Amino acid sequence: MVKVKGGKSSEKSVNVSKGIILGFFTVYLIIFGIVISVFISSYNQSRPGELRSFMNYLPLLCYLGAGFTGISLIIFIRNTRMQKTREVKSRKKIKAGSIYKQALFLLIFIFSFVPLFAPIIDQGENDQNFSVYNDDWNGSSDLKKLLEDEGFDCYNIQSSLSATKRLDKKICLVLVGTNQFYNPFNEIPYFMEFFEQGNSLLICHDYGSTSNLLYEIFLANMIDPDVQDAVPITIFPDGVLRDNESYDTSPDFPIIKTFTEHPTTSGIDKVILSQSSAAVGGPFIEFSGWDVIGYSSIYSFVDMNDDQMYDYDDDNIDIEFIADTIGEDFPEELTKVPLGGYPQAPFMAKDTGDARIFVSADASLFNNELLNEDGYDNQNFAVNIIKWLTRSEEDDQDEWMVVFDEAHIRPERSRDISSAGIFGFIIQYIVQLSTNPLTAWIYPLLAVYTLRRYLPKKDEKKEKKKAAEEEKKEELARFRTSSFFAKKIEWYRDKSKYDKALTLLYRRLERKLNTQLEGTQITTKNVLEMVKDKEPNIPRHKIRRITRFMDTILTIKKGRKNIKDERNFEELFFEMEWMVQNI
Repeated sequence: MVKVKGGKSSEKSVNVSKGIILGFFTVYLIIFGIVISVFISSYNQSRPGELRSFMNYLPLLCYLGAGFTGISLIIFIRNTRMQKTREVKSRKKIKAGSIYKQALFLLIFIFSFVPLFAPIIDQGENDQNFSVYNDDWNGSSDLKKLLEDEGFDCYNIQSSLSATKRLDKKICLVLVGTNQFYNPFNEIPYFMEFFEQGNSLLICHDYGSTSNLLYEIFLANMIDPDVQDAVPITIFPDGVLRDNESYDTSPDFPIIKTFTEHPTTSGIDKVILSQSSAAVGGPFIEFSGWDVIGYSSIYSFVDMNDDQMYDYDDDNIDIEFIADTIGEDFPEELTKVPLGGYPQAPFMAKDTGDARIFVSADASLFNNELLNEDGYDNQNFAVNIIKWLTRSEEDDQDEWMVVFDEAHIRPERSRDISSAGIFGFIIQYIVQLSTNPLTAWIYPLLAVYTLRRYLPKKDEKKEKKKAAEEEKKEELARFRTSSFFAKKIEWYRDKSKYDKALTLLYRRLERKLNTQLEGTQITTKNVLEMVKDKEPNIPRHKIRRITRFMDTILTIKKGRKNIKDERNFEELFFEMEWMVQNI
């Protein structure tokens, strides 16, 4: 039989390799997640709506994987250090999979409590444009307060729109300046069901994701004849509405003074906008099916190239792609619609009988600055719109909830690290997957897989009762046969008198040393000489180990050293067992 040398060094090198791999993989996943996140953000800005929906989940998977491997590395390092302080024979072997299981549960535990304690840091506030958590001029906190003062129940959705399915009231969903693109995989079907249930929608566009949202809902509704007319086709050109006749401060702060007869315009004389857009109007409005609520003056236009002058060659929009999409032939005058020469339409509404929708081409009219601007009717306009959407003329106001979509409001050029953003980031995937019929089955299976060892089995109660009785009998037998010495050691451990326990345990080794030394006094020097006589080629590390232990135990016996830590007690106990076996 060939004896293999260097077993411990080989094991050590394997442990080092595992640690390096885990550390490298953690850093790699974090960097890869950041790169993918930046790529998705810039791609969505340059080509909105073209990226496949599953790509949005890749950064999350990378961060979860990094957290999982990072915690695995911490647990691995901890277990490796513990192995160095104890003998391998005296410890239970750690299963290879237990490290990753501990890491997984610790990761879930941390993620579960982050949303609860994060608001302590920022008090739940942020500085994102149009957020109801933002109390600054560019936030919408005053809009929520205004509606609450009018008696409306207002709630915020920070995770996923699917959470509204659990509410037992009708929903008036408010999208103010959302800039996070809506996922076609689960959010467009959500809106189709949303309108079928007679809910209402307020959209305040701000060069964000709502233009694509309305267009995607229109395309989706084409395949569902029951809700085909719920959302007419809508196009917001990527330009600024300028009114050279009716404005405040400058033409890009237009004042809307012309309103049509509608419940939302009752008592409204003028509303101020800021850097607004406008829906493609003219003959296209009549074709689309929207009811226009307000118009700018005839001297207004949508400035597409920011030259502050209207030019048909520059300030127009080609909508021929829509004809190709829906399979209809538009009149020639509709394929290239001018964005000037007629009043523009910043406000539109639609009542399908079941659902109601109101669209504003500007979100700033309801921010904290313009909502409280003296001399304008922005506040009354907001209240009128919500009252119309919640059918205050027909339904009891308590039957409705006004829900603000905060899940799709994010910082413009950075990741959202606010407490609300962290909460939404963690919870949104759980809500989406748990409310989607295609994926809801994952959670019960995951729960069964995780808790299967704790689930009751056949005749488990009888087996537990029988095992408990046998254990009780064994414990009684051990108690009856236990020696006074063993009980004394246990008593010392309970009272944390570890030095007394070690002194009693040392008697066994002391008897052996007295026999081998043949009456010579037990000292470190005498023990080493005796060991060298028995083993002339004794290794140096063994000499150091014997010296260290004998110096320590003799000091303890003389009462010059106290052991107050159970870990030190266990180490000395294991060293004592080694001495008994190796001298």
